Amino acid sequence: MNKPAKKNDTFGPNPLDSRVRERFLASGHLDPKVLEKHLAELADSAERGDAIDLRQPALSATADLPEED
Repeated sequence: MNKPAKKNDTFGPNPLDSRVRERFLASGHLDPKVLEKHLAELADSAERGDAIDLRQPALSATADLPEED
């Protein structure tokens, strides 16, 4: 017989998710040592990636604005 899929007991964002981890660290819901351990266990896959040069105006200090007449 097939085993039932393991369920996640919690609902909501994962505290280790880079998009919310600062909030969880600040509130004390995430231990910095747990985060350090998690980051140390991540595989380094940078060498397998390809660099893509994209212009991102939202991230620069000056935006290319259309000239006014």
